[in-house]
Amino acid sequence: MGHDDQQEQTTEPLRAVVYVRISDDPEGTARGVDRQEAGCRAYAAAHGWEVAAVFRENDTSAFKQRTITLPSGERVRRVIRPQFRAMLKHLTDSQAQVMIAYDFDRAVRDPRDMEDLIDAKGLGEFAVRSVTGSLRLDTDSDVAMARVLVAMANKSSADTARRVARAAKQQAIEGAWHGGRVPFGYRAEAGALVIDPVTGPLVVEMYQRVLAGDSLYRIRKDWNARGILTTHGCAWSDRTLKIVLYNPSNKGVREYRPVMPDGSRAKTSKMQMKAAWPAIVDEDTWQRVSDVLDARKKARNFHQPGSGAAVRMYPFSGLIRCSLCGTSMIHRGGVYQCLQPTPGGCTRSIRSAEIERLVEEAVLATFEQITLHPTKHRISGSDLAARVGLAATLDKDRERLARLDDDYYDGLIDKAMWVRQRARIAERIEATRREYTATMPEQPAGLNIDVTTVAAEWEGRTPMWQYQAASLILQAVLVHAHPADMMTAVPKRRNESTEAFHVRRDAHRAAVLARRVEFVWRA
Repeated sequence: MGHDDQQEQTTEPLRAVVYVRISDDPEGTARGVDRQEAGCRAYAAAHGWEVAAVFRENDTSAFKQRTITLPSGERVRRVIRPQFRAMLKHLTDSQAQVMIAYDFDRAVRDPRDMEDLIDAKGLGEFAVRSVTGSLRLDTDSDVAMARVLVAMANKSSADTARRVARAAKQQAIEGAWHGGRVPFGYRAEAGALVIDPVTGPLVVEMYQRVLAGDSLYRIRKDWNARGILTTHGCAWSDRTLKIVLYNPSNKGVREYRPVMPDGSRAKTSKMQMKAAWPAIVDEDTWQRVSDVLDARKKARNFHQPGSGAAVRMYPFSGLIRCSLCGTSMIHRGGVYQCLQPTPGGCTRSIRSAEIERLVEEAVLATFEQITLHPTKHRISGSDLAARVGLAATLDKDRERLARLDDDYYDGLIDKAMWVRQRARIAERIEATRREYTATMPEQPAGLNIDVTTVAAEWEGRTPMWQYQAASLILQAVLVHAHPADMMTAVPKRRNESTEAFHVRRDAHRAAVLARRVEFVWRA
């Protein structure tokens, strides 16, 4: 006896679950699944069934596979549809008697999923229906036909994927923009990329500053202070800066990764073609900046055991420690966080901007005192004067180098003059550097850092140098728990102006910070 006949002999309506899915929804409106759900509900109402649950998967493919790791450790390729799996469990637990989909291919396009649906039906004893009448699993003939249809649907999806891949490859060969998110520095006009008059010069500035010796840390701090945002509307990080700098689009190159048979992108074998859009920087500039970033990465990775790569990204990573467990706190997501597993868990955190500013002010104030009283550090007056003079010469030559690069990129001088002048200044900087190093006193850690000039040099130095300099006088910065007698947040008072609230809030944060942060100075 079928479920349709069975319902005539019972007083309670059958419980049905609705499954709806659409493969592509670039606008995120979910209109496709909404229409499917309305059709399925109308179908259920026409049969007198009660819709007990709806399982929706919007913008989800029933064909594309992903590599996953099973609990056993085995790596396999699977179609990932969490709501489809949840629906099968719902049905096998006998929480409904009917499954409704709008059409056959909305429910399954993968043979493995079809077999899972057949197995679930055997366990849960539910009926399978579609609004279009294309899906039934009541008899052996229905099951056999469903297997044939899903095999055909799977082949159709594979053929479509291959056609799309061929079209994408041809588009890449022609250098056309593939669509999607517009790279920083460009804007889209009539389906093509053009240099944005606002962000384009910022990209040029970024390349110039890296070539002039600026660190990503310094560029990031400057841009965030200027209110410059990423294409996502977020503040900049070292990672997002590197993504822009390494982007081949900036040199007018279209990059393409071949599509695999399962629809995924190849991780290697990149193809590069001349792009149809204009370049922001020339090939030579792009390559030199990439070489600089690669060299910096190698230098960061060549470090003393236990120092940690984060030290090279943020000047105080490795110094900022949790007072509870003594572990170095990790910089992530705008906070320093302790991730050391302890009894009960240790998840202490503190805003990175606040503690970095506090530590930097304390360190620079200490170095300024050293500059004012150099005799305490066994430095002769003549040596100090010589080093200060050499440091000033280095600063002037660095400024000359930066101005020279600006003149070249602004078209004020030709490349031949730029190369000639740059080589001359670079040679002079190197000679001054050697002379400056020769006058440096020996330091326990083998670092060539003059403590009397750190305060003056600090702003233009890399995070690694700043960390090494701070480590000469600072042993650790301990972060304590939030004081129990102080509020974690300051509420705005009634009739209080925004300006007055900000002043009171900032004062409260400063007071909390003063109690939470403890400096451990070296003797």
